[in-house]
Amino acid sequence: MIDTAWQDLAITGITILFAVMLLPQLRDVVSRGVVLNCFSAFFTSVLSYTLAMVFATLGLWISVFGQALVASVWLLLAYFSLRNVQASMYPDEALTSVARDFFTVWLQGVAFVVSGGVTGFFSRLRRG
Repeated sequence: MIDTAWQDLAITGITILFAVMLLPQLRDVVSRGVVLNCFSAFFTSVLSYTLAMVFATLGLWISVFGQALVASVWLLLAYFSLRNVQASMYPDEALTSVARDFFTVWLQGVAFVVSGGVTGFFSRLRRG
C-alpha cells in the first residue's frame, strides 16, 4: 500500500481541476483555430513539468501525475496555437521557422516590458 499524504491528494485534485479548466481552451485551439500566446503557454508547460519533478523529489507521486497532466495540456495549447498561426499566416513556412520568428517577437516584447519597468523604477527613485 502506498502511503499517501493528504497534501498529495489536495495538490493532485487542484492540478487536475486546472487541467480540466483548460480543456475548453484546448478544444477552441484545436477545432476553431484560436491562437494563444504560444511561448507563454510553452514556458508555462516547462515550468509545470519542473514542478512535477519537484513533487517527485518530495515523494508526492500522485501529484506528479496531476502536474504532468497540466503541463501536457499547456504544451498542446502551445503546439496547436503555433500550428494555427502557421496554417493561417505562413502556410509555406516550416513550423520551426514560424516558431523562431514568433520567439524573437516574444523576446522583444519581454525586453520592452522589462525596460519600461526599469525606466519607471529609476524615474521614481530620482523623484523621490
